[in-house]
Amino acid sequence: MAFMHRFLCWNLRTASLVGFGFVFVTSFFAMILRALDLIAIGTDFEISQGFHTPWRSQFWRAFLSSDIVLIFFHILIFFFSIFMHLQVQQRHFVMYLYWFRKYIFTFILYICIEFIFSCFEYSFYGLNSFRLAFVVFTWLYWLGRTIVNIVFVVVLFARKQEIIEQTDMELRFAGERKREAFGY
Repeated sequence: MAFMHRFLCWNLRTASLVGFGFVFVTSFFAMILRALDLIAIGTDFEISQGFHTPWRSQFWRAFLSSDIVLIFFHILIFFFSIFMHLQVQQRHFVMYLYWFRKYIFTFILYICIEFIFSCFEYSFYGLNSFRLAFVVFTWLYWLGRTIVNIVFVVVLFARKQEIIEQTDMELRFAGERKREAFGY
């Protein structure tokens, strides 16, 4: 039995559609913020109310790799969320169950990697991080997104459980048995 059948006022299918929309909008905006940070590292361009590049020059390789890895994951989750939004909107759940499971795994990995790199960056700034507006904004944006993303993972797990229960019920009434090779 699923541990949740509704989220707020939506059924789980609609809640997952809203979650996919939230993820691809916020990951696109996060990708833009990372690209601005990447531009500030490589050139004389400086973000207004941001840290000057020489201030963190001894760690420029770590910040560069952080920005590149996170931009890659933002692009990945952006396109995967669009793909899953279209799948959930247009297909029966049996047709997208395989990709739904892959999305849950990828999304949890995305949250963990973003958490690790954000802990590195904001611990590097230390007490200085709350002196400049750009860093405060990115920290609050990351924190808010992380909280909503974790709630969305709970919704995804509930939807997965609901899909498995519906599949079991359909197979039981059809007189067939489970097909583990097909993912249901």
